[in-house]
Parts: sequence; structure tokens; C-alpha cells
Amino acid sequence: MQFTSRFMLVEMNKITPADDAKLQHLKAQIDSKLAAPINPGNKKILIFTAFANTANYLYEHIAGSLLQSHQLHTGKITGSDSPKSTLNQSYDFQSLLTFFSPRSKEKAAIFPNELGEIDIPIGTDCISEGQNLQDCDYLINYDIHWNPVRIIQRFGRIDRIGSQNASIQLVN
Repeated sequence: MQFTSRFMLVEMNKITPADDAKLQHLKAQIDSKLAAPINPGNKKILIFTAFANTANYLYEHIAGSLLQSHQLHTGKITGSDSPKSTLNQSYDFQSLLTFFSPRSKEKAAIFPNELGEIDIPIGTDCISEGQNLQDCDYLINYDIHWNPVRIIQRFGRIDRIGSQNASIQLVN
């Protein structure tokens, strides 16, 4: 049987996010963490992926449902396009991370009149170095980078001096 690209596209379009086992597993991980926080009251989850297209896909398929079901705001930072969030305003890269880690990034001093926080940012490795995101206690690597140093750098965003979390967790 000969496959044409048109046939392949038709067949691929039959697969929906509901059929995506990895996406459904991610949603289950998020729901599990929210139902039983590692540290009392901490709903922060940092999700890393290696590709901007994957970050866009994840944001598209989890941001709305998290806002509706849990009243949690989601952000997306890829470095290849403008940051995006479910907050009502547009923010730049650093501002969006400040809304995710307000204590460590001193949000009250920078945005004294701004309300709201981002609880779940989805990002590429553009945020894996030099960011203090220790308000978070749970990091998910949606995909595993081929370079193990990247995994260490990603985890280093939340495993930092000054964290008020008694425990933190890395999930691959």
C-alpha cells in the first residue's frame, strides 16, 4: 500500500488531544499535585519542554481547563514568540516569571498594584538558566533533553537557596 502525504495528513487529523496519552497523563499529574500539594497551599508547577511547538500545544490544551476547573492561571514562555498567559494583560518574559514566583522575584515591589499570579508556566529551556523560581515546589519535564546538564539546570530553577518549601519534586 502506498501512502501519500495527503492520506497521512487525513489520518493524523483523526487523532485528537483526547487520544494523546502523554497529554492526558500530564493533566492527571497536574490534578494529582493540586489535590495533594507537597507543601501546604503550594499549587505551583513548572513545566519544561524542549520545543516551542510542544509548549504551544500544551498551553492550548491545558490553560483554559485549568482556569475553568481550578481557577489557576497558566503562562507560556518559549523565547521564539511573545510570552502568553491567561491573565488579562500582556507581559514580557521577566514580568511573566515574576507573576509565577512573586516572593523570590519581589513582585510586590515591581508590580504593587497588580493582582493575580501564574501558577503553571510552560516553558522551553530559555528559562532554564539564571532564574530564581523557588516559590515553586514541583517541576515536570514533559520531554527529556538529550543533555543531562539541561535537566540539572531545569531543576536548579526551583532547588535554590531561599526556598520556603520543605520538599520539592522533579517529575519526568
